[in-house]
Amino acid sequence: MNNFWTLAGFEFKKVFRRRTFPAAILICLGIMAVMVFSSLSGGSFHHSVGRDISKYEAMELDKAVILSNRGYITPELISKAILSNGEMISNKDNYFVNEYGSHLKEDAYIRYILPYEPVIELINNVYAEDKDWLAMDALSLEYMGEDKAVDRLSPEQGENFDSALKAFVRSMVLGEDGLSAAERERNLELIESIETPLYNDYFGGYEAYIMSSKSLAITALFLILLLLSPVFSNEYEERTDQIILCTKNGKGSLCRAKLFTSLVVSVVSAALVMGLSWLAFLLLYGFEGGKVNIQVVNPGCTYPINLLKACLIHFVSVIFACALFGALICFLSAKVKRSTAPVVIMGTLLTIIPMFIWVPMKSSRIIYGLLKFFPANSVSFGFDMSFFEIFGKLFTPYKFIWAVSTLLIAAFSFLAVRSFKKNQPG
Repeated sequence: MNNFWTLAGFEFKKVFRRRTFPAAILICLGIMAVMVFSSLSGGSFHHSVGRDISKYEAMELDKAVILSNRGYITPELISKAILSNGEMISNKDNYFVNEYGSHLKEDAYIRYILPYEPVIELINNVYAEDKDWLAMDALSLEYMGEDKAVDRLSPEQGENFDSALKAFVRSMVLGEDGLSAAERERNLELIESIETPLYNDYFGGYEAYIMSSKSLAITALFLILLLLSPVFSNEYEERTDQIILCTKNGKGSLCRAKLFTSLVVSVVSAALVMGLSWLAFLLLYGFEGGKVNIQVVNPGCTYPINLLKACLIHFVSVIFACALFGALICFLSAKVKRSTAPVVIMGTLLTIIPMFIWVPMKSSRIIYGLLKFFPANSVSFGFDMSFFEIFGKLFTPYKFIWAVSTLLIAAFSFLAVRSFKKNQPG
């Protein structure tokens, strides 16, 4: 056992001493910093319009207004939001007209809409007459039509919001093509578990993390690719492979040490990239929002969870995806016979190409399910309505992917050792 830890320590040193290590770390940190601060510098904050203040100050002012109505979205709050919107649209002084049409003044938006912004977005989604105008962006569901439901509702109609919300989610399930009868039933069961009234709070930090999560996860994948590509192939380049397999522990402990090192590097890389970025977003925007129901962000989601739990599920999913990707890179590194470059090229293609492949669930459930295991797809933030069905039993997608990923990690690790030994002359 002591020999194993000595070999593992040696493998860690090899990773840290490679010339690519500091460059990869600096590039990764740079991307993380750009993602965090661009979310603020490029953000649209209502208090920044026409005011000589920084984006951070504008965000803080927007946040203070939204926090004025933090708490449960009760029928009373729905009615207040409808009344406030009605008061706004009844006064023509709240609008200005130019060659492009009539536009709401920013001060009017701050006064009448911003205090109820998440609530009004919910109203427009839940009471939308034409659901064809609903569009998904990352995790959010927004009504893109010109007809806003809040403009035609009376305050009294807000009293049935909780039942209208669940009816809306049920309609989304029933309208989803490609779901089996068992999947529809499971989603309808989940809907009944959604706790109402929904809880609302300022969730700027969580929203920024969710919007950047896929890019950050792909950054972690490329960091792993750069760090682990030489793990076996470097032995071919330096012609040490023959010496390794002639030593007493060459065929056993050293290969296990390489795989252990690769697993640790993969998991730590994912945890640091995602964890530090998430923390940075929360430090910048504030830690509020963890208790917000996911339906406040996406009212079409059937999962009865809050944003904190949703982000934790995604965080763990990225850990598994990166561990699986690391094992795959080990296999590719052991499979090549000459240099590290082919490993980097193949790893890059396996990461990038699946991002541009989209197969509708209704056209091929098998391909739709298999695509979820590719790195770029398995790190996407989302909770769709499909489940994995094995022998008539449904499995929650992310839990099923975690379990299968564990098996695939073991399989690729075994194949990596086998390929490394097989490539050596007798």
